[in-house]
Amino acid sequence: MRTSPVFMVFLGAAFTLGIAVITAELWRLQVVDVAASKENQRRQNTRSILIPGMRGRILDRSGRVLADSRPSRVIMCLPERFANKGGITNIANAVDSDLERLSAVLNLPRPPGLTHERIVRHMRESSALPIYVWRDIDDTTLARFAERADEFPGFDESVRAERIYPFASLAAHVIGYVGHDRPENDTAPSTHYWEPELKGRSGLEERYDGYLAGVTGEQRVLVDVRGFKPRAADAADKEASVRQPADGLDLVLTIDAPLQYVLERQLRGVLGAGVVLDPRTGAVLAMASSPTFDPNEFIPVLTHEKYRSLADDPDHPLLNRATSGTYAPGSTFKPVTALAALDAGADPEAEYNCRGVFTLGEFRLHCWDRYGHGEIALHRALRESCNTYFSNLGRMVGTNAIVRTAREFGLGSKTGIDLGAEAPGVVPDAEWKLANSGEPWYPGDTCQMAIGQGMLLATPLQMAVVCAALANGGDIYTPYLRARDSWMPPPKPMRRIHARAEDIERVRMGMRAVAEEGTGKRVLFRYGERRERYRLRTTCAAKTGTAEVGRGETRRKNTWVIAFAPYEAPTMAVAVVVERGESGGLTVGPKVHEILASRFGEELP
Repeated sequence: MRTSPVFMVFLGAAFTLGIAVITAELWRLQVVDVAASKENQRRQNTRSILIPGMRGRILDRSGRVLADSRPSRVIMCLPERFANKGGITNIANAVDSDLERLSAVLNLPRPPGLTHERIVRHMRESSALPIYVWRDIDDTTLARFAERADEFPGFDESVRAERIYPFASLAAHVIGYVGHDRPENDTAPSTHYWEPELKGRSGLEERYDGYLAGVTGEQRVLVDVRGFKPRAADAADKEASVRQPADGLDLVLTIDAPLQYVLERQLRGVLGAGVVLDPRTGAVLAMASSPTFDPNEFIPVLTHEKYRSLADDPDHPLLNRATSGTYAPGSTFKPVTALAALDAGADPEAEYNCRGVFTLGEFRLHCWDRYGHGEIALHRALRESCNTYFSNLGRMVGTNAIVRTAREFGLGSKTGIDLGAEAPGVVPDAEWKLANSGEPWYPGDTCQMAIGQGMLLATPLQMAVVCAALANGGDIYTPYLRARDSWMPPPKPMRRIHARAEDIERVRMGMRAVAEEGTGKRVLFRYGERRERYRLRTTCAAKTGTAEVGRGETRRKNTWVIAFAPYEAPTMAVAVVVERGESGGLTVGPKVHEILASRFGEELP
């Protein structure tokens, strides 16, 4: 059959057109759209990984390292080396099997959190990342692994950064602790995976987390269609860095580590807390709460068992009693009552006859001296801590004057310290009592508050601020823990209490008498085994306090001392409380003596 010339022309034209279309498409794919194709392929085969920076250190005022980052040797599982096992289930089974064998070889228990379900989830969600199995591997275990490494090609060793606290529990409530979490300063919009970052969970680690945390870096790795890294790409991955991580900043504190150690040693074995301030600036020189904890035990992770043992402990070792523990301040509040009365026009020379008990209608309040102090005025009442004198003074001056002065000192509100988790305490008045108990305010409530008991509550930090204000002549500073940079101006007081300088000095003189010959003699003096008497190599002032709390079988005493030294130009203001003590003078006085002696020394008079 003869083919028509027209048909041949049509067939040739169609063939030529097809060749032209194919050529044009190949030109588009291989020349025009090659960049877009490569970018699309790169996106499909590339994963971004966030790499956290090294966390900054925490240092005391002299540069001693209180928190640091250390290298931790780890054994990890590399998922891509199991990719030839088939599907996710088969891979997870293979990892499980090798993990059990390696655990037996190394004589290490399998991490309880590394379950089969977690391995499956990791393979589905983060197959380009290693699984960190064991951390803090010692030399013996690492050598055992190296000897048998050929039997476990899916595992390798590496080094990671972990937090360390060189002085263990020293200042633990101040420094806090860390945990692992996703990096917060992630600026990569297309992040696929991330390495856990150390994140502050409490204390200064939490308060200054953004300051201490390093700058997160970003790394890109090649993956296959299932999301595993091809083993041949391992070497190239090390150079595929989009953004290098950077170290966090060091945090320098006002804390003096040797003084902190002395304070904690004096609180060892008791329930209580203490704070030492510089009354000239508000800088915290030492702060401790007892019992305490070792934040190293929270590394690399705080296990559920460890957390429960601490959380369920009836002594509450995780509670920072210095900032969150609220106590009736007892007689350490009497200087505040005295200033309130003097500001209201009370005569400091007027005498009151203490007969051992104060009576107001049916209200009766006993003095610690059941026989009474007899005729007594303000100076001696401070020195002897006469309850009946101050109860009568409170009745005379009234609730409003005491409340106003107490709040000027900062009681009843947070101090604003750069730590967080701070209790405001309570300075009660008629409105507060009605709202919280539904009962009216009675004159006896004023008498109770005048001696630092009843519904009045304060933290050790607040009482340290009160003591510092008495020491410096009436200035209220915000306490702080982060040391100020050299270029910063010195701190300025928030406010000044509304009291005449001569009235403040009168109260200070009463507190000096407390230490030299009154209820606080054990602050100034220490008695040796042969009853020799050692005296501080400085002058000081103090006020003791003993507050009874609870009733019946739960009745107990919380014992206090506030003190400052030297008297003429104070550089230290101290507040210490010990729960279930005997008295402020007997229980806490010797402890405060040791704190002051560590700075000023002592001598035989």
